[in-house]
Amino acid sequence: QADTYNGKVKYTLVHPASADPGQHEIECEAGKICYSPNTSTSIGQMGKQSASGNASVMLWAPNFKRTGYGFAGWNTAYDYSGTTYGPNETITTPADTSTNGLSLYAVWVPSVGTLQNWNGCSGLTQGTITALTDNRDNDTYAVAKLANGKCWTIENLRLDNVPELSSDNTHNPSLPLNNSWYYRNSQTTLTTSNYLSSPTYPAQTAWCDTSFTASCFNQSMLAVNNTALFINNSSSNYSASSTVYSYGNYYNWYSATAGHGKYGSNYGSSFTAPGDICPAGWHLPTGKNTTSDFGTLYTVLGGTGSTSTSSTDPTGAVMSSRYRSYPNNFTYNGLTSGPSANFYSNSYGSYWSSSGSTSSAVFSLYFNNDYVDPALYDNTNTANKYYGYAVRCVAGV
Repeated sequence: QADTYNGKVKYTLVHPASADPGQHEIECEAGKICYSPNTSTSIGQMGKQSASGNASVMLWAPNFKRTGYGFAGWNTAYDYSGTTYGPNETITTPADTSTNGLSLYAVWVPSVGTLQNWNGCSGLTQGTITALTDNRDNDTYAVAKLANGKCWTIENLRLDNVPELSSDNTHNPSLPLNNSWYYRNSQTTLTTSNYLSSPTYPAQTAWCDTSFTASCFNQSMLAVNNTALFINNSSSNYSASSTVYSYGNYYNWYSATAGHGKYGSNYGSSFTAPGDICPAGWHLPTGKNTTSDFGTLYTVLGGTGSTSTSSTDPTGAVMSSRYRSYPNNFTYNGLTSGPSANFYSNSYGSYWSSSGSTSSAVFSLYFNNDYVDPALYDNTNTANKYYGYAVRCVAGV
């Protein structure tokens, strides 16, 4: 089915239910939103979100994982026959939420192949969702053909400790990658592995955010690892501001571009990284202008350029909602500037492009509830290269 806004078409896909004995209707208590994994084969758990009837509420991002399946959103019916919402979409709750609660069910899409060198995008119609598996770590991602006619992963990249990157499994990596965001002088022996692995040194001595040197900016890798599911915590401890599975991992730009995006004037406004940590056949979205990947998506969602990036322009809130709505599914993943320093989770979305801006900054997609900075040439809030941002990948079309 489809509806329209501003002359654009927004598709809502109705998924068939899967044969799963764990898929069933649940009862929710009054004044709560209850999140169901909707399967007997997932791990992770979530608490209950307080909500009244006819209220504007931003849904929680999922903390569930299911091997071999991508997460496509929340549905109001366990058999996916209801309305599907994005993981951080803002909705108006039903009038009876105050008395009956609202049950939402995870929509799982089974993997149909591998992400590496996938060539199925041209055969999909707009709004179609499928799922594909990254053969580097066997993690599965939901994939959608969005309104700009390109296929995007609609979950944040979670690539962590994996076999070495190569041109067979990764988009033109620059090898080797230095191992972690450490100061160069904090390691007795520099590693030259092209593995991606989490920092193990104490955060206070290992992090680069206090040193604005080329050697610091050009270190690899992710900071806070958000792939740890809260399987040992009480579900009541879960909150929307927690570090949750679906927010993915954070990467500095050097790591996001697989060693291509360095710190220095040669990697500024005329530079587009020729490779990145997306799977082979996919790429980090381009930015910088209205014909880029982020630019065309922004335009087709209803963005109009610099006027919509103003914090005083009401269209900023509209655009933020559209990015977070199904099937786009961008999240308020926040950002990081250190291995234990996560900021703005549940209030800002932060995503890398492959396009440099200055010697130390990058065009990025950055949004909150009333502001959208769409990675365009008039971008006034570019991201420092040492920040940890999320990664989405676009099919090579």
